[in-house]
Amino acid sequence: MVRQAMLKRQQGLTSVEFALAGTVLFIVLFGLIELGRLLFTWNVLDEATRRAARLAVVCPVTTEGQLFAREQGAFGGTLLPQFTAANVAIRYLQEDGSTPATSTSNTYYVQSAIVGYSHQMLIPFFDISLDALDFVTTLPAESLGVHPVAAGAPPCGS
Repeated sequence: MVRQAMLKRQQGLTSVEFALAGTVLFIVLFGLIELGRLLFTWNVLDEATRRAARLAVVCPVTTEGQLFAREQGAFGGTLLPQFTAANVAIRYLQEDGSTPATSTSNTYYVQSAIVGYSHQMLIPFFDISLDALDFVTTLPAESLGVHPVAAGAPPCGS
């Protein structure tokens, strides 16, 4: 009789234990998945700066050329949520590598950077938004669009 009373009092105890342990388990599981998403995001942002700089060194220094490099660098806005060409900045630098260039003739470096991008973590019960790290790529200027266009090949941005 006493044994049955004890068993009746413990009915549902495993559900409560699972609810407590399961909450911690699922938060850790989602945290690990989000860590993978964060690393993927960092990789995409790093590649976006490299890609935009690589295109900017061979495209003309025009609004169309810069927009083309920024859009292609941002993968057309398809890989990350709210990541567009507006998040990619391109600068043309003089020989010292820090002074902005004033013309094509004194441009020695092209720099692309990520600006204004924030990554939203999707962990239950936590509202975490992380600003992008300083992803910057600087490459030596090449043709800057000053080259003969091959027959039938459109220039950057066309």
